[in-house]
Amino acid sequence: MIEVIRVATKSTDFKKINHVYKAVFPKNERLPLSFLRMRAKAGKAEFCSIYDQQKWVGFFYTVFDRRIAYIFFLAIDPYYHSRGYGSATLAAIKKRYANKLVTLSTERIDPIAVNNSQRIRRQQFYINNGFEKTGFYTIEKDNEKFDLMSQQQSMVNPQLFQQLMNRFLTNRHRHYMPFKIISE
Repeated sequence: MIEVIRVATKSTDFKKINHVYKAVFPKNERLPLSFLRMRAKAGKAEFCSIYDQQKWVGFFYTVFDRRIAYIFFLAIDPYYHSRGYGSATLAAIKKRYANKLVTLSTERIDPIAVNNSQRIRRQQFYINNGFEKTGFYTIEKDNEKFDLMSQQQSMVNPQLFQQLMNRFLTNRHRHYMPFKIISE
C-alpha cells in the first residue's frame, strides 16, 4: 500500500527526488529543480513523495488550478520498477485530484526515435491505467512532441491547458519550456 506525502520545499526527500529526476528524465526534458520548487512554494504546483510504508520509492510533480491537475513528472526509483508502484501512484493521483481533470503528456511514438520502444511501453502503461490520447499534442523544446492524455478525453480543452501552463511558467520563465498545442 503506497502513501503519498506532500513534500515541503525544504524536505530531505529532495536529495532522493533529485537523484531519481536526473536518472529517469533526459536532460532536454528536465526543468531546473530550483524552478520547480519555487513554483511549488508559490502554490502553482506540488511535489509529492511516494512511500511504501517507510520506504521512499518515487515522486510526482503536478501543476494544477481549480479545474485541471497536470502530472508534469512521475518517477519511480529504477530499483523499484515493475513492482506496481507506477499504477498504484496513478490511482492515488486520481483520488488526490478527484475534483479535477487529470492530464499528463508522454513522448509521441516515433519510429525513428532512438527510444521508440520505450515510448510505446510508456503510452501503453498510461492506457492500461485509464488514460487516452486527447487528440492534442504539444511541441516543446528541441522540437520534441508530447501527446496530451487524460481520463476524460472529451473534457480536455486546449485553452484551459494553455492557461494552466501560462500561469505556471509566467512570462519570465517561459524560456524553460517553450511549447505550443496542436490539434491532430
